[in-house]
Amino acid sequence: MTSDSESESDDEEYNQGPDIFEAAADEEIKEDHWEYHMRKNMNDGAGDAVYRNLAYKAVCNCMPVCKEGCMNPYWMWTKK
Repeated sequence: MTSDSESESDDEEYNQGPDIFEAAADEEIKEDHWEYHMRKNMNDGAGDAVYRNLAYKAVCNCMPVCKEGCMNPYWMWTKK
């Protein structure tokens, strides 16, 4: 059985790094992401249902290796 002080020291040793979204947060959507731009420009520029209701985010696919900015992110639609 572990004591409270022992479990507290274990928590202090574990430094949680960025999650898969934070590691790729600095990425910008490029012009060759045709699906994003197509959805954004539908309905006379108002966007379609996916564009209006979901966020298009960069995701780091090599976590936990990429801690300081992702070198090869991929993009996905996720809840806002």
